[in-house]
Amino acid sequence: MNLEFNEDQIDALREFMNVSIGAATASMANLLDAFGTMHIPKIEICNSDELADKIEASIDSNSMYFVIKQLFTGKFGGECMFVISQESALNLGNYLYNAKNSSYDDISDAVLELTNILTSTIISRLTQELDTQVQFFVPSLQFLDSTSVVSDDDVAEYSKIIIISTVLDFEDKQIKGNIYVLTKDKAIESLKILIDKKIEEIYG
Repeated sequence: MNLEFNEDQIDALREFMNVSIGAATASMANLLDAFGTMHIPKIEICNSDELADKIEASIDSNSMYFVIKQLFTGKFGGECMFVISQESALNLGNYLYNAKNSSYDDISDAVLELTNILTSTIISRLTQELDTQVQFFVPSLQFLDSTSVVSDDDVAEYSKIIIISTVLDFEDKQIKGNIYVLTKDKAIESLKILIDKKIEEIYG
């Protein structure tokens, strides 16, 4: 199984993700009525046992996090993970519910609402770019420390994982979170096929 991407495939995937992230940023701006940015997506392939270290390296080890994971399946399948610190989640809950100290339930609801828009917009737009469709599963929400974001179950039975990551940043509202799209083994092969088909259509 060849799970490596060539330069053209990486460039095409990054361009598709830029379009998807632009759409998601606009959706987030509508929800929060504020200006926000998303960083240029980073794309890397790693061994499954490296995933935890890579994600831990991109977040603050001293914070607690709301971690939302949502599986999607189709010709291109995988998992979307949104990781937002307790502080940012509280700012989000207070802002959305116009409160000074939102309850845990309100914060959880706010994070799930934000994640639902993020996930559905990014993945739906990405799969639209790739001329395919996916089905979403019900998301899960956990409150974890930085070392527990990735569990053994997340990497069990997989050899390679492609990580597409970006940062959502609404600086004025002090709301910031990390978004990861994770795709594994056979789904990586399927993704390469979809990208190659799209490259051929565009460049003939």
